[in-house]
Amino acid sequence: MEFQQATNHIREGLRTTKGRNVLTFLVFLVISAIFWCLLTLNDDVQKDFTVPVQFVDFPEDVTFLTGINPALNVSVKDKGSALIRFTWGGNPTLRLRPEDVSVINDSTILLSQDRINAALRGLFGSSSTIVTMRPDSLRVTLTHNKGIKLPVEVKSQIHTQPQYAYAGHPILEVDSVVIFSNSSRRYKMQGVSTPMISLENLSDTASVDVRLDVPAGMRAVPAVVTVKFPVEPLVTRQQSLPIEVVNAPEGTRVVTFPAMATLSYLIPKSMFNVPCPVKSLQVDYKRIATGQKSVAIESPQLPSYYRSVGITPSQVAYVIERAD
Repeated sequence: MEFQQATNHIREGLRTTKGRNVLTFLVFLVISAIFWCLLTLNDDVQKDFTVPVQFVDFPEDVTFLTGINPALNVSVKDKGSALIRFTWGGNPTLRLRPEDVSVINDSTILLSQDRINAALRGLFGSSSTIVTMRPDSLRVTLTHNKGIKLPVEVKSQIHTQPQYAYAGHPILEVDSVVIFSNSSRRYKMQGVSTPMISLENLSDTASVDVRLDVPAGMRAVPAVVTVKFPVEPLVTRQQSLPIEVVNAPEGTRVVTFPAMATLSYLIPKSMFNVPCPVKSLQVDYKRIATGQKSVAIESPQLPSYYRSVGITPSQVAYVIERAD
């Protein structure tokens, strides 16, 4: 109903003198715009394009090592009508086939400036003029050798916020890659690695896309791997453990008061139910000093993911007796 009322209102407005003048103006404006477009499209224009290069129809056993997915920065001059399809339709792609390149040897192909110009004219049209082009030639290295599968090593330095813990090992989306090369060095390689990944103040699991460090003249597939660094919150855990005395001389017994102590620590949440590797706490007889009424409990050796380890009480009283 509202739309019909608005239509009626516009129709009534166009019947007035002012409305007819506005309508006449709009009609001539549209006609002028059309003529302007036609004249403009008939003029010579110069436009810059970034033209991706794709190698197609090459044998299946060919793997490109260098010059992968190159792009040409091209300045083209032609009628506006000839270039409008590229202006509105997106950048064109130059697809090169084996017959478009010059074979230098089994591992190198060359696309000269003349051949690039010819290919670009075929792409943009015979009436086009290639004003400038960078680079002016393409040299690509390839191999017919089969790839070698190698493991991936992650180099990292990971630091979390105080109440969080890094699981201690990265998780790779793919644990191996395929290396292609013309060099016999590929047979001596034990694996490939990432560059050093440094992350600070993490409070949650982080994922990083990283390009592998591959020797010059070689190609890894995939060249980029996703590495996940699992981070989780720390939780508090406590347990009571018996106290035992070590290094006591033969025939001597040491009784501690109390006989039990509480071991407390922070541990990653996912490991809360994992039993603690320490089954008892120790007092070293050699640390008992004459005249002292108490001795310190030794701090146990725990894996690195145990944080803020504490013992309550930290010292215990003792009595030295002769063993029967």
